[in-house]
Amino acid sequence: MPVVRISSYLLLYAAFLVCAGGCAQKTRAVAFTPQVEEHAAEASDENRLDNLPVETLVARGEQYRAQRKLSLAKLHYLQALKLEPESVPIYISLGTVLLEMGQVSQAGTAFADALALDPDSFAALAGTAKVKRFEGQYREAEKLFQQALLIEPDNVAALTELAICYDVDGRYQQAETLYRQVIKQNPELASGFNNLGFNLLLQGDYTQAIEAFQGALARTPENVRARNNLAAAHILAGDEVKGLSMFKDTMGQAKAYNNVGFIYLVQKHWDKAEKAFSKALELSPDYYVKAGKNLDYLKTLIADQQEQNSENNPAKPEGQ
Repeated sequence: MPVVRISSYLLLYAAFLVCAGGCAQKTRAVAFTPQVEEHAAEASDENRLDNLPVETLVARGEQYRAQRKLSLAKLHYLQALKLEPESVPIYISLGTVLLEMGQVSQAGTAFADALALDPDSFAALAGTAKVKRFEGQYREAEKLFQQALLIEPDNVAALTELAICYDVDGRYQQAETLYRQVIKQNPELASGFNNLGFNLLLQGDYTQAIEAFQGALARTPENVRARNNLAAAHILAGDEVKGLSMFKDTMGQAKAYNNVGFIYLVQKHWDKAEKAFSKALELSPDYYVKAGKNLDYLKTLIADQQEQNSENNPAKPEGQ
């Protein structure tokens, strides 16, 4: 199957995939008043951190991170590093919080500092790899995840992250092997079945994809993401009525058609993709902006392909 590599692929995973490390964007929507309270607390804490021992600073950092008060967690880890500037675990904790805050470049620096201190640190390698993936450097991320897996071969998060890199690069069968390895090691892990199902969707194997999503729902019946994926699989398999009925109580038909169109786009089924995006716009022209952007992107891909075909097959002069 021809491969389409597109920069917006992470949006596709954000919509469908349960990623191993979670998505920081889900935790960053904070009401105005709590934001003010957190910043006020941050300023207050900054004045009294100097007298705290490292153990307390780290413990408070973990506590604030669990409470999703990420700015305060970051502040405590930074103060702890002033006291123990060669602590690999603290650098890793700082990098993890920075990733969750969306501060990817700073997270990369923290993980790099950890690697400089301990080149064989699994957490530092995996953290750096995740930064590379967030930055779109998938081949670099792939190498680092492979290094990390030499240290912890059965780590589910790293296996899943590496599989995502393969999926983004169009190496679906390599990704499928890893997803199946995750399921073999963790047969009750719903996200493993969901990730495998989406990989099979990308390969066009809708029957097995449906079975995988059903496996995810059997383990977590309330799993909306797996249910949406199952609905998309039914539509792609030709059962549009069943698929759209499943979408009714979750994302809605406009988003459903947009997601189906995106899968067709990745598979280079451009006629089907155009119909799906157009249907999404028809259902919700004001709200669903993504469908319009995807449709515009699709037209660009088609034009590029036509230009490439013209260059590869120049017109021949007609005979007399």
